[in-house]
Amino acid sequence: MAHFMDLGTTTQIATAPYIRAVGWLSSAHPFRTERPDPDFVARLRHICHQWSSGLAAIGWPVAAGPHTCEFCGTFRASGNVGVPGTDVLYVAPEMVAHYVADHAYAPPREFVEAAMRCPLPGTQEYARAVRGIVGEAG
Repeated sequence: MAHFMDLGTTTQIATAPYIRAVGWLSSAHPFRTERPDPDFVARLRHICHQWSSGLAAIGWPVAAGPHTCEFCGTFRASGNVGVPGTDVLYVAPEMVAHYVADHAYAPPREFVEAAMRCPLPGTQEYARAVRGIVGEAG
């Protein structure tokens, strides 16, 4: 998977002033670690599990194929998630939940806070929150 710096405005799936990259990790780049909060892990897993339910609201295509974790080689995922924050959309690979839970990746605090309070993908509340950031065009 391509590496993108946390909180940058470019990711593999989207680039815009309102985009904030999170969790685009690579074994060639070190990342901050900490023991993850179990409530955050559960919430993030739920968001990532529903990644495909949020595609229509965001206007993203389905990813071309799965990526295997570069750190352990045992986990595969292919989706991308959008987590609406305050005036920004945090964009992460579906694998971000695995990185947090199994590799102690410590995402930026603002992403954690947004993930804990955002509506779940697939709900009308989620679609409204995303539209408020990316606009009707998606």
